[in-house]
Amino acid sequence: MASDVRFSSNLSPQQRAAILDFEDRVMRRDPRFGKETTSRLELREVDVYERREDKKMHARVVFEIDMAEDMLNLVGNMHGGCVMHLIDVCTTLALNALKIALNKEGDYVSHGINTVFHAPAKVGARLELINTTTAWGSRAVSARTEIWDITNRRLVATGIQNQMQTARL
Repeated sequence: MASDVRFSSNLSPQQRAAILDFEDRVMRRDPRFGKETTSRLELREVDVYERREDKKMHARVVFEIDMAEDMLNLVGNMHGGCVMHLIDVCTTLALNALKIALNKEGDYVSHGINTVFHAPAKVGARLELINTTTAWGSRAVSARTEIWDITNRRLVATGIQNQMQTARL
């Protein structure tokens, strides 16, 4: 699957390997929550670029996944908790890709996730999760997610996650 990932040309082979290793660890090797779902996420694109508006570096990371039974609520739509979990995991991957590209250090934890639900997603739909970093500060970072049902061509949910750097003990 890693060979199917499109990387921006400004990432070194070592940075690409570090991003893939982090993605594999978070999605498949070490997850303590939601492994059944996150292990099915397919990394499609990692792009690190200079944002035109402020000339700062940002990352765009795209995943795809097929809707399955384990992602549903009682009425047969994508569960809100599943949406929140995917936003949490996927924005973390986008922020980590930028951290690797910038050669930054530090660990970050969720500070808040704001989510808006736009349309339901059903079993069998192919979802695309587009994650874009929005800010990188000295103590706080943030990224946003758009979850698209690409089978039915509609926006399912959007979310923004803010993370804070953990205290150094």
